[in-house]
Amino acid sequence: MTTEARVAEEIVRSCCRMDHGGCGILIQLRDGKPVSIEGDPDCRINRGTLCSKGLAGLHKLHSPHRLKYPLLRDGDRGEGKWKRISWDEALDLIATKMTEVKEEFGAESVVFGQGTHRSYENFLWRLANVFGSPNVMAAGYLCYYPRVIASHLTHGFYPIPDYEYPPSCVMMWGNNVVTTSADGVCGAQLLRALDRGSRFIVIDPRYTPMAARADVWVQLRPGSDLALALGMINVIIEEGLYDEDFVRDWTVGFDELRERAAEYPPEHVERITWVPPGILRDAARLYATSKPAAIQWGVAWE
Repeated sequence: MTTEARVAEEIVRSCCRMDHGGCGILIQLRDGKPVSIEGDPDCRINRGTLCSKGLAGLHKLHSPHRLKYPLLRDGDRGEGKWKRISWDEALDLIATKMTEVKEEFGAESVVFGQGTHRSYENFLWRLANVFGSPNVMAAGYLCYYPRVIASHLTHGFYPIPDYEYPPSCVMMWGNNVVTTSADGVCGAQLLRALDRGSRFIVIDPRYTPMAARADVWVQLRPGSDLALALGMINVIIEEGLYDEDFVRDWTVGFDELRERAAEYPPEHVERITWVPPGILRDAARLYATSKPAAIQWGVAWE
């Protein structure tokens, strides 16, 4: 390869920020411009794999629909007609409109939003505070934050399965990590665990490719997850499949949980979830008797 060719073609290491995972990527540059993206095999997060979002990075970069400067509607709403304006014009127009709304309806009538949660959200919060509005939202308020808050209220900050040392059993619930991978939990990691022998439970109303791989597929009625969870807890407690020493030494409120779960035997849960009692018992027993076991969980609408 000539010196000129080496200069023209270069591989640069970076990370993908299409979601929270931060997967390692290799970007091929030609004449200083990116021409391809692939996973970095030396990155311990994704080990050379990338999801569809990461692989589409160049499409986002070069898309003819990418917004690079302010546009002002030039016609009726829905016509799709826009004209380019300067940043000064855009900022003056936004400030004027916001001030008008604030004077007529009050500052709290304005909601500040952004596409995804990143560190610069702090600046958005500050802008909203100065303006007088407490209303700030992002996509993460519907997916990531509920997961984090639920974790804090129960067993600690957002745990994720350790696939480096494969669990004996993985239960995938409210989440399809092969289709949408977030927060560094890549579908390829789960698939490697399954290839190495992990048993697999899928809780999903739909018969997905991952459900096809499951040892137990639990097809529940959408929205009946809590009843299903209580039914599984009922089986685990009634059959003595829990770790009594751990419960005694490290938990609070187990007697109350036992009392609540007693109201949800599998036959009753079937009427709520449409899950046959035999399948519910199979899933509960497999999860409870596998050591160690993990739940690959999430918020289903992600």
